[in-house]
Amino acid sequence: MGAVESIKEEYKGIVDFLAEQKQPSLQSDVNKYFTKILVLSAASYFEHQIQEILIEFVSTTSNKDSRVTNFLKKKAISQQYHTFFNWGEKNNPEKPGKNANSFFSLFGQEFKKDLNEEINNNVELDESIKAFLEIGHLRNLLVHSNFAAYSLDFKTSDEIFTLYDKASTFIRFIEEKLK
Repeated sequence: MGAVESIKEEYKGIVDFLAEQKQPSLQSDVNKYFTKILVLSAASYFEHQIQEILIEFVSTTSNKDSRVTNFLKKKAISQQYHTFFNWGEKNNPEKPGKNANSFFSLFGQEFKKDLNEEINNNVELDESIKAFLEIGHLRNLLVHSNFAAYSLDFKTSDEIFTLYDKASTFIRFIEEKLK
């Protein structure tokens, strides 16, 4: 079980306990805050995964030249993740990004074209990309819009976890394509 799954299980235990204790107000509060935590946890996990995939890709393609790997890790990967994707329309939770073309194009137009052909023939993969971008978009809304006051009442924790599950397919796809 991964870290995000563990957080979900802990949350479920707390909510179940509060339900048994007939504490609907506390249960509502836990739901409200947990949804935010789940968004940040999933987005952070995906950022870490993508960065690790890219570092491994650079290391492999440079024949494990640590100079190349370290340079790109420090100047192109670690500090630039937020620029890899078009996350969506600022301040509009209903307008997340639609595709990963900005990321794919970082590897050249041929790579982008090949991956788009594959995605166009795979509904599950397309939905996975959209789920990944929605999590990143919601994360950006949370951290740039007063986290404590921002309301995610339009999403349940179960919906966020479903997005996380779907988005995991995209992470595995990227890992496979960059091997």
